Amino acid sequence: MKYQTTYGQYCPLAMSADFLCQRWTMLILREFLEGSSTFNDIGRGVPRMSRTLLSRRLKELIDVGLIQKKSNKNGHQSEYVFTEAGKALGPVVMAMANWGQEWINIEPSINNIDVDLLMWDIRRHTRPLSVLPDPFIVHIFLSDVEDKYANHWLIYEEDNVDLCYIDKEFNVDVYIETTAAKLTKVWMGWENFEQAVKARELIIEGDEKYTSIAKEWLGQSSVSKIKKVKKKLRVV
Repeated sequence: MKYQTTYGQYCPLAMSADFLCQRWTMLILREFLEGSSTFNDIGRGVPRMSRTLLSRRLKELIDVGLIQKKSNKNGHQSEYVFTEAGKALGPVVMAMANWGQEWINIEPSINNIDVDLLMWDIRRHTRPLSVLPDPFIVHIFLSDVEDKYANHWLIYEEDNVDLCYIDKEFNVDVYIETTAAKLTKVWMGWENFEQAVKARELIIEGDEKYTSIAKEWLGQSSVSKIKKVKKKLRVV
């Protein structure tokens, strides 16, 4: 299938924008960069996107040559992987993310937090440190959202981390209570982790040998080290 241009310009930017600037496309590319490869994992990174549209966008990305679909080693589940052209888009996607982290106000995000994405992002960046017991279970309670979004469990086991939304009567090692807004701000590096803990805006309870290194095993967003410009300079 040949991709149909819409701008009618020979400009490479116009030609790239034809398929990169469709709704959700850049976020799907972000998911590949974050390590997602199956349909379900990609979908967990874009929880507000319909599965029908996700399927369509993945097919379009295959058609233009940015990704390809393969069977995994067991031959049971399909995986999507970057082509060389797709890999070359990595710096472009990260440049947009870095610009947004530096220049865009935080209020649009805080006013409409996608809790599913927040917890999925935490799950894939959290760190199963060797000093933690196996399994190591963290219960996160978000006090400012609907009950169905409030409770989450991170399960560190055999160098992997899983995310669970159902209480299976876990033997919890660490309990964290905060708001989705505060967790987002700390996770993104917009506010200081230690100050939030000191102010009891981020409550962490459990054995001190684990709570004292919570920032290390919980981790932060991949763009958290990029600091915001002064508020008067920000956009949106």
